[in-house]
Amino acid sequence: MQRFTGYRRSLAALVIAMFSMAMGVGFIVPLLPVYADMMGATGLWIGLIFAANPFFRAAFMVVFGALSDRMGKKRIMSVGLISTAFLSLGFIFATQVYHLFILRVLQGVCSAMIGPVARAYAGEISPSHKEGQVMGTLNMGFFAGFSGGPLIGGLFADRFGFNVPFVVMAILSGLAFLLIRLYLPEQSVSKGQAEGASISLELLMESLRLYRHRLVTGAVLLRSSVGIGHGIFSTLLPLIGQLMMGLSSSQVGFVITARSVAAAVLQPQGGKMADRYNRRWVGLFTSLLIPLGFLMIPFAGSFVYLVGAGILIGMGFGTSVPSAEAMAVERGREHGMGRIMGLNEMSRSLAMAIGATTGGVAMDVLGPVNAHVLAAAVSVVGLATAMWFLRGYRPPNVEVSTRI
Repeated sequence: MQRFTGYRRSLAALVIAMFSMAMGVGFIVPLLPVYADMMGATGLWIGLIFAANPFFRAAFMVVFGALSDRMGKKRIMSVGLISTAFLSLGFIFATQVYHLFILRVLQGVCSAMIGPVARAYAGEISPSHKEGQVMGTLNMGFFAGFSGGPLIGGLFADRFGFNVPFVVMAILSGLAFLLIRLYLPEQSVSKGQAEGASISLELLMESLRLYRHRLVTGAVLLRSSVGIGHGIFSTLLPLIGQLMMGLSSSQVGFVITARSVAAAVLQPQGGKMADRYNRRWVGLFTSLLIPLGFLMIPFAGSFVYLVGAGILIGMGFGTSVPSAEAMAVERGREHGMGRIMGLNEMSRSLAMAIGATTGGVAMDVLGPVNAHVLAAAVSVVGLATAMWFLRGYRPPNVEVSTRI
């Protein structure tokens, strides 16, 4: 039974919007580290530039997630998308390393209004016992867009220069804004919620107090346990590919695309697995593919080998993320979907920010091999911790204790 009338149409609008936005963001992934290096950035600066987006996204996700429960999710997403479109053009005029850092900070704030709010909207419209399929479908749109972005962005950069991908990123963010405004219904907001809509410390603290619930903490940790390793991967792969292996921007983009295609293709299957089997164990065993892929990267002696490592990491993401987000949806129905998704995305982004900074420092001090071994080790420790918090998890029709 559908929770809201026409939920499939709303989900389709969200998927297409996420696809457009993610493709635009993916355009600059293989370019940004090299762009910063051309401006004379050190490994630490490159790490900070990459970390700025997820760190400030993390700082604001919980607030905007909770605010969307009170003001309406369509409104919050719209502001984030149109702001991202204009900020994308700012990269064209950047001349100093700190310009890139500031732009990434502002991008992070804007993206806090998009990803977690879109997932909260999808969580609210998902029918009971189909949470995995709905979240897998939404994530398929994101990963499919992101998969094409790095390759196309790299080709544009090789042929037309670094400015063109930023222009196209702005156009795609604007397209996503139009889709949300035209085709996504605004969900009703109660009078009490609307009157309480404000960005405040109390709003943030209300959301953070959800960590008192053991299954909330476990679901969040499962989603973010590989975030540190992912941050290291995103920071170092373009440098390893272009500066150490002599690959072109389009080849580096192809590696990232291969990872994202694998993640996108497997999202629906991962969602079905999450709805059919125990989500705790599905999330654990499929996530273990990610640290295995991290360990392969430093020993890559060829472009093909590097592509294989990227595909393995993508397979882990594609099959594990729906389980983690389905468990988050379960908790969102109890504690507020915007709050839970904001908390979920905040923790993942903060982990990515730490990983990006760590990757930059490790590149300067330890070298790329030790950086990727560190990424794999941290991922495994994070997964083990998530499993401890999720002990005793049962499907949503079985009552379990959720407090620590």
